[in-house]
Amino acid sequence: MLRFFLVDVPEAFLLLTIGLAIFNHSVFRSWKKALTFVIIFAIAGELFTYLQIQYQPKFLLMFTITTITLYLLYRPGILKSVFMATAAIGSMILAEFILLMIYNSQQIYLADIFSTSVTIVVIRALYLLLLFLLAFILRIVRFDIRRLLPRNRHNRYLFFLILAGSIEFSLILVMNTSFFLRDNNSNMTQFYSPQFQIVFQLLILGMFILIVYLFRIYMNLTIHRVEEETGTPYLKNIHDMLTAIRSIKHDSLNHYTAINGFLKKGLYDLAKEYVEQLLQETVVTEKKVDYSSHILESIRNPAVSSLLQSKMALCLAERITLTVDIHNSNQFSHIKTFDLIKVVGNLLDNAIRATSHELEENRYIHFEWGQTEQEQFLMIENSGPVIPEEKLEDIFQMGYTTKTNGEGGLGLAIVKSVIERYGGKIQVSSADGVTRFRISFHHR
Repeated sequence: MLRFFLVDVPEAFLLLTIGLAIFNHSVFRSWKKALTFVIIFAIAGELFTYLQIQYQPKFLLMFTITTITLYLLYRPGILKSVFMATAAIGSMILAEFILLMIYNSQQIYLADIFSTSVTIVVIRALYLLLLFLLAFILRIVRFDIRRLLPRNRHNRYLFFLILAGSIEFSLILVMNTSFFLRDNNSNMTQFYSPQFQIVFQLLILGMFILIVYLFRIYMNLTIHRVEEETGTPYLKNIHDMLTAIRSIKHDSLNHYTAINGFLKKGLYDLAKEYVEQLLQETVVTEKKVDYSSHILESIRNPAVSSLLQSKMALCLAERITLTVDIHNSNQFSHIKTFDLIKVVGNLLDNAIRATSHELEENRYIHFEWGQTEQEQFLMIENSGPVIPEEKLEDIFQMGYTTKTNGEGGLGLAIVKSVIERYGGKIQVSSADGVTRFRISFHHR
């Protein structure tokens, strides 16, 4: 009875606290449920001890009872019940294992520990102290295992892969140390029997198979994500190209309609003058296309070249003068293509949207990729509304937007995040109808 109230009951209470704590639940929320669990667990432990059930089946029975009791009392769902039971019973085994290793390191073995009443009381007190410390730490830090589970499916499998690898390592470590414990603790010979070692080896093999399976899923998800990230910029470029083509087609229809109207009314001189103006614009456009093709040849990254080509076509359709100067052969090659597309694409989209508010003759964007002795830089300058000086820092905040419909507010925040992640800096200035963004990296 003394052991029941001074050891079994506190042990059951602390194990319940640990089980609930992994989901940041307090054991004090319901005294009746906690008391019921403690009584069932403590009685079951004493009963199995009285029946002299071996450690392995006793461990499995206690785990099963803990899972069922938690499920019936707290109704957390079967999965959470298994998690909580695993934490509780795992803590019990871990505490016993740690104490045994500490005692063995001091040349004190199992037979010595249970030789006197004093040593028995001491080890049980230390055992409860370890459980108390674990429970106390979990509650102080408000631990919640759900925070460790990434919401992203790709990262979730990476988490499970790391978790499975950690368990595999722990099993191998326990199996190896078991030989030392078996040789120095004669009473544990049965616990660390060859049959027990076979169980451990089967568990290690099972975890290895699980790791291979998780790794295969993780690799497939990684390949799929890379394909998506690679394909997204090209799809956006195609969309911009189609938008430009539709705009040019619409302009052409307007021109044909105007010429047809002149001809129907017999205004042949006006029709001739209108056609000559169109021819002049066509020559200018052709020169711009040739210039663009020449510039794109100096872009080393195919994805960036494709992006610039689509933006040039869009600027042509929107009657925006886009000039591009490339004086840097490196062109931020240390940045991953997907991240580089984010930076260039967002800055050009902002520039096109801003300068579209200007009169046609004032619309321009200047794109320059250059370098100095100290750094390499990318500068994008455009005409358009001036950003007030007090708002220059705010434009990089997530959610900040100048659109009247409230949409957007992500582009510049993403750009700044990417640049800072690669160790660069971004500067912005806006005055006299010109806004300029400048990104720079020191030479590596």
